[in-house]
Amino acid sequence: MAERDGTAVRVAVIGCGQIADAHLAQARRAGAEVVAVCDATRHMAEQAAARWRVPAFYEGPDAVDAMLAEARPEVVHVTTPPASHLPLATRALAAGAHVYVEKPVTVDAAEAVALEQAAARHGRLACAGHNLLFDPVIHRLRALVEAGALGEVVHADAVMGYDLGGPFGALLTGDPGHWIHRLPAGLAHNNLSHPLSLVLPLLGPGTPAVAHALGRRLRPERFGDARDAFHDELRILLEGARATASVLFSCRIRPAQLALTVYGTRRAVHASLDARTLRVVEGSHLPGPFQKVDWARRDASAAGAELLRRSADLALARLHYFEGMRQLFAAFYRAARTGGEAPVPLADARAVAQVIDAAAAACRRADVAAQEACA
Repeated sequence: MAERDGTAVRVAVIGCGQIADAHLAQARRAGAEVVAVCDATRHMAEQAAARWRVPAFYEGPDAVDAMLAEARPEVVHVTTPPASHLPLATRALAAGAHVYVEKPVTVDAAEAVALEQAAARHGRLACAGHNLLFDPVIHRLRALVEAGALGEVVHADAVMGYDLGGPFGALLTGDPGHWIHRLPAGLAHNNLSHPLSLVLPLLGPGTPAVAHALGRRLRPERFGDARDAFHDELRILLEGARATASVLFSCRIRPAQLALTVYGTRRAVHASLDARTLRVVEGSHLPGPFQKVDWARRDASAAGAELLRRSADLALARLHYFEGMRQLFAAFYRAARTGGEAPVPLADARAVAQVIDAAAAACRRADVAAQEACA
């Protein structure tokens, strides 16, 4: 619940681009009162306010400060391009608001540290926008891990596909000046927070080492500018205190999907975030060829159970795409009202940023070496 004293948490959103629609919808579903939206351009702020029936909108160079002073939100969502996250979130914190920052939370780890320090200095909460941690299927997976059902975690494997032909892919391939092209790791940088936020908690304390990172450009060159520069595949191998992980971001795999497999000393578990299904792999103790039949039976049984779950969810209107976002918002609003801890602390965002920094640096070194070899 977003209420404690009978009033809903007052929320404002800075940045009225594509992802803002999800924030506005899920903030309302989480019980918040959206009091204002803000954007650098009038038409973006005005259309968001009109479509979502938000009572106030602010635009222009002084819009943020005016909104903070007049609308007085308790929680501010920052949904602008990543390069502006730190200054905007810091201004909201200084005005007394708690902040929720969309992923990637900052451009690099140094900015993540600066944001942590700003939140501590102003005594406000800052929550990282790692909403997939609260997706129902990941909640089920984490419960299995925490209960010891898998034994000790040995390895995690995350795969994220991306369709460049989709609506957002069309935006960045159609505009060489798009902010995506200014991120250190390009398109992958904007998306790696999702799989990394899922695997890092499984690897033990501390930030894992990037044992290897490989970026590849496999699409044909078409533009002769920044649109040809970003890697359309990025592979990262991580070594943590207790386990290892591999992460693949690819614009080539079909279907484009996000999946996580965790291997333990007793069992493995596979989660599909697109299907919102979970399959526990236990193996078989039957002899010879019967073992193969038993494995197939277990797979079919698990698939049937998940089909029944999803069918029930469909009948009860529970298959919301951003359900994890709603649950994270609700948890953050409760923490803001009760003085609790942020459900996804900035330390998690810092760890993700450190991995992306290291992977991006490794890819740049490899690119330079390849260019020198061709010279």
